[in-house]
Amino acid sequence: MDVNTIAGAALLAKAGQTQQTLSTAMVKQAANQQNMMASLLAQNVQQAPQPDSSYNFSTYA
Repeated sequence: MDVNTIAGAALLAKAGQTQQTLSTAMVKQAANQQNMMASLLAQNVQQAPQPDSSYNFSTYA
């Protein structure tokens, strides 16, 4: 093996590592966004008006 072949293989390996790092970062960012959305939905559920139990409404037909 000559120096150019070794250097080329090293560059390919480095490029692969860079691609994997970027992919991991994108997955982490997507997971963080999903967590934020879940938190917002949980807050909305807590703030939603509760049904009034004084009404006896039935959907049974």
